[in-house]
Amino acid sequence: MIQHHLALTRDDLGDWFEEHAIAVIAAVVIATIAIYLVRWLTPHVLRPAVARQMAGRPESEVRRRADTLSSVIVRTAEVVIIALALFTILPEFGLDIRPVLAGVGITGIAIGLGAQSLVRDTINGLFILTENQYGKGDIVTIAGVTGTVEDVTLRRTLLRDVDGVLYSIPNSAVVVSANFTRDFANVRVTIPVHVSSNLEDVRRVIDDVGKQLAAEPAYRERVLTPPRFLRVDGIDGNGMSVQVNGTVRPGTQWEIAGVLRERVMNALQAAGIKTPWG
Repeated sequence: MIQHHLALTRDDLGDWFEEHAIAVIAAVVIATIAIYLVRWLTPHVLRPAVARQMAGRPESEVRRRADTLSSVIVRTAEVVIIALALFTILPEFGLDIRPVLAGVGITGIAIGLGAQSLVRDTINGLFILTENQYGKGDIVTIAGVTGTVEDVTLRRTLLRDVDGVLYSIPNSAVVVSANFTRDFANVRVTIPVHVSSNLEDVRRVIDDVGKQLAAEPAYRERVLTPPRFLRVDGIDGNGMSVQVNGTVRPGTQWEIAGVLRERVMNALQAAGIKTPWG
């Protein structure tokens, strides 16, 4: 009896392979090839299209935009391809997918009624991507958090702050987004000087430092407008606050500001211009 049962099992397995294995293998192979093609083609097709749309923009910005869109398109396509492959394979194992398809319809109703935040996340994610509000590598402030965008999907944005903390922010929470790495950035530095200082001397020293900084090979490509004396921002018992302003490449404003503070303070001291503390 046992041998007869095993023989029947082997025969049944052989019959199944003859009737269904080709369809299963074909579905797996086609899905694998389709995923590979999507991963390979999407960046190659999308990059030139984004470059044409963003003609005149910096290459780094074009690359971030293309990488963000490619990531979302590839992930969405992978989910669709895998789902189609499963719907093709499951019937070959004798599973009726009609209840599953009916469940998809019920799930859609449930999402509409009970998972409205997910729908809002997705809709807002579509607007973020189509309007190019921000992308991978951008430094932004969203939902009260400032950091570098590490990933964007239709549902959420991953943001890492200066302390290395990674935030996962649902796109529905992005009401206002501030992008610090788009087109250009202003570098603004406030310099304190003694109240008795000659403002013309202060202006001359600051403007000279800004011009020298903009002419240096290390900063020439990053400084768009040389930093210069802008105005006296305030006067109090501690002295005067002088604002220095310039235009730089986006994302470099913090580094340039640090260098500018150091050089201006050194130049003022060398010129004999006192600070409020000495």
